[in-house]
Amino acid sequence: MPTLVVADNQLARSHTGEMDGANQAVFLDLNGTIVLPLKQQSLNEMSLILDADHAIRRLLDFGFTCPVVTVQARIEKGLFTETEFRRWFSDFFGALGLDLKGPYVCPHRYTYRCACEKPNRLLYDQAASDFKFSLEDSYVIGDSPQDVQAAQRFAGTGCLVKTGWPITEEGRASASFVGDSIVDATDWILQQESGGKPNL
Repeated sequence: MPTLVVADNQLARSHTGEMDGANQAVFLDLNGTIVLPLKQQSLNEMSLILDADHAIRRLLDFGFTCPVVTVQARIEKGLFTETEFRRWFSDFFGALGLDLKGPYVCPHRYTYRCACEKPNRLLYDQAASDFKFSLEDSYVIGDSPQDVQAAQRFAGTGCLVKTGWPITEEGRASASFVGDSIVDATDWILQQESGGKPNL
């Protein structure tokens, strides 16, 4: 069963549902949230996490914009190019019929201090500018504390999933929701947007 965690300083919001996802986004991390492995050596290794496509389709059908914000340090390491990664992204999710925006990519190693690294706002602000949605009414689903911290920086709502990196106490304390997978996070988000009523 998914675990609901409400941070002391960040209550989970309950909307009335009149927006139906319009002017809102659900930002999605990639590795560990939608696909595995966490540390791929080639793009051909990546495979979809169970039912991630169905969860994403529910978010899209509700009206959310779904940008993918991802750190791909293997670009800087030379395992594949950013062009190759973007082509893989377009082909992989296009074949699934999923209109994911982006990807918004940080290609740098974790030791490199850059403006595009998580939890900096740069890539999130860029997506909001590109697609004209409200950051404050938006969500982030990811598998690391940095994903939740990014949501906090733009006053959004951060959700953590257990399909990637181990959940830390820091992440658990700061997330508005912790669930087993993107499926659980999607259920929870849609419930918030329906005024707290279960989504069937």
